Amino acid sequence: MNGRQRGPAPVTSLPFTPVLLRPLPHTVTPFANETLNSYRRRLAAANQTEFRTMRNPSRWLQCPLNELERLELISGQPRTTLLWALPELRHQAPDIVPPPETFIVNHRPACDLCAWRSGSNGQPIHVYIRGFHDNVCIRHQRWLSYGHPNDSKQIDLSQAPEIVQAQILLDRLERRHGASILFECYRRCEKFWTEVDNRALVHRDREAVLQRIYRPSNGALPDRFAVHRTPRLKRAANYPQAARFTKLIISLAQRPEVERRVGHLSGTTQIEFEQAFHLDDRPRGITLPWLRNGLVGLVEVVADLTHDGEHEDASS
Repeated sequence: MNGRQRGPAPVTSLPFTPVLLRPLPHTVTPFANETLNSYRRRLAAANQTEFRTMRNPSRWLQCPLNELERLELISGQPRTTLLWALPELRHQAPDIVPPPETFIVNHRPACDLCAWRSGSNGQPIHVYIRGFHDNVCIRHQRWLSYGHPNDSKQIDLSQAPEIVQAQILLDRLERRHGASILFECYRRCEKFWTEVDNRALVHRDREAVLQRIYRPSNGALPDRFAVHRTPRLKRAANYPQAARFTKLIISLAQRPEVERRVGHLSGTTQIEFEQAFHLDDRPRGITLPWLRNGLVGLVEVVADLTHDGEHEDASS
């Protein structure tokens, strides 16, 4: 040894990754049913930091904390607020807030006006849908499904109140039968109704609604062919009848089995359908047995779904 002290070893340059050493100064209130990534991005934007720091916030938080506990510390929001707003976190505290009955992976942008009222400041908010029946913001009368034709426009339903009433009807059915049952019932009923519409059996009411919700771009002339090529507009226009059809099928399915089978054999099932929805064209050829057999099969499938749900409720 020559007595000289060695200097510190040279530090190699590493890519800098910002970390959070304390809770963020600006909190953000989560939106109802918001996705976890959507909330992280809004929280990062409000504090002018990067999104990746929300996923791996700090060295001092690398301790046995789950996602809920880390987010509670960083955001400053109460645990119950985060649990009720962010469905992905509910499995980490089921004793406080029960997990969703049916967790849907599909998500869409929230209502623009609801997002503005919540203080989003232009930041996009993505929310999980409750099911295929969750399509309308009742408060602001806007159609939300199928995303946006552009980033700043949603379908205004102020001239089509029957679409808003259809959402209210389906929400009532969801409360009565449960989210998981209505999710499957509506999915099947809407699929069948789409085929009814494709066969042009019931289309007069849909055409009237379609003309009221279609608004061409500024300065553009109305294009009736473009309307029919837009599945988003067609689905919105079919929504009132699809909701009423779902209610009819569920009511038929709730009848005793013997009464249902008598109705199928006597043709009462199809008669009640035609009384509820006046056909624009009488079914002919192969459409007639398709309609009869399709209604019978749909009623029986929904009967199995609803009766299974009743047995589960009774056993619980």
